[in-house]
Amino acid sequence: PASGDFLSPLLFGDWDGDGQDEAAVLYTLDASAGNVYLAILEPTEENGWRVTQTREPGGDAVAEKIRELVLDHLRDENSLQILVGYASAQGDRYMVVYLYTEDGLQIIIKQAYTEMILANLTGGEGTQDLVLALPAEQEGGGLNLQLLTNTEDGFRSAQTLAIGDYSGCAALHAGIGADDGNYLVVDGWTGASGTSLASSIVVYDPETRFLQTYRPAGVANLTKATLRYDAALVSTDLDGNGTIEIPTMIDDGGKISTGMDKRLRFILWRDFAAEDETGSHFGVYDSEYSFFLALPESMHGSVLLRTNRDGSGWMVCNREGTTVYCELRLTDPAKETQTPDIDGEQTEAGKYRRIANIGSQQLQARVVTPYYGLSIDDIIHGTTVFR
Repeated sequence: PASGDFLSPLLFGDWDGDGQDEAAVLYTLDASAGNVYLAILEPTEENGWRVTQTREPGGDAVAEKIRELVLDHLRDENSLQILVGYASAQGDRYMVVYLYTEDGLQIIIKQAYTEMILANLTGGEGTQDLVLALPAEQEGGGLNLQLLTNTEDGFRSAQTLAIGDYSGCAALHAGIGADDGNYLVVDGWTGASGTSLASSIVVYDPETRFLQTYRPAGVANLTKATLRYDAALVSTDLDGNGTIEIPTMIDDGGKISTGMDKRLRFILWRDFAAEDETGSHFGVYDSEYSFFLALPESMHGSVLLRTNRDGSGWMVCNREGTTVYCELRLTDPAKETQTPDIDGEQTEAGKYRRIANIGSQQLQARVVTPYYGLSIDDIIHGTTVFR
């Protein structure tokens, strides 16, 4: 598998819910090409294993690669189902859900898809729901989500929901709302060239038992409000609290000096599913190296961003540019991390600290003039790298 929770072709789990672990193996009959098969093995009394079932994905396209592999409880809280995202030589992707019972190994879902996510949207006891983003050419074009969940007839497709005028899905994210229920943030490709991003929010209505688009109060057009022009700016749980923040581009963050205005952007990350704006995070996005630096909200509208002396990075200053608060730079890791400060004297405030590795370079930062909420520890914890 190229991605997912499991990167080995050999898996162990209780597939049928009988309290005893079985094994599963993904394999091909020809090492050079051909379909990827799935085999189920049961333990024997002689401490060995025997193959009980084998299946191939089926269909016209040959699934030559495994894009992702996931195990989860879809049918009940005892048995595990095997979810395999296959990719064909033609670039098509298929999500196949395998169910193993006393009746044998079955394919209960096979669906073309582009992105997938597992989340307990419908409130099932110990089970997850599967949401697939369908290819744009299906269901009349645009971006459509398919909900697969437990129903009276078993685990199956329950709904297909159209999500705005997107040309495709960039990512799906599950967040936790104020009522502790899950919701989805959908990042979709938009614009004439399909290279810009915008976001929508999807929630589950327990009364109608359907997914529906959520429209935040006070936001007339969420797609327009979340439009951004960098493919790396996908939504994320920026602060690790279980909610999903969506990046929004703002023009009142402060000033950016000439020469840096194409590279740097002021961004406000917002949790649109929250009842208030306590989940927003203000800061600077470096589009050249794809990282975000959170700044104190008190700096909103009152800072200047300008290049540093040797052009290796940039500095956060007061709006007049007379006071430097901090500096970030990209450098060779072999270089000294301790450098004289702005006035040429070596002080504790002038020391560089490693923040992250970006490719072959090291992102470093230092505090020049102390500012509340922008200590070196604040910079370390407030920097998010998107590569």
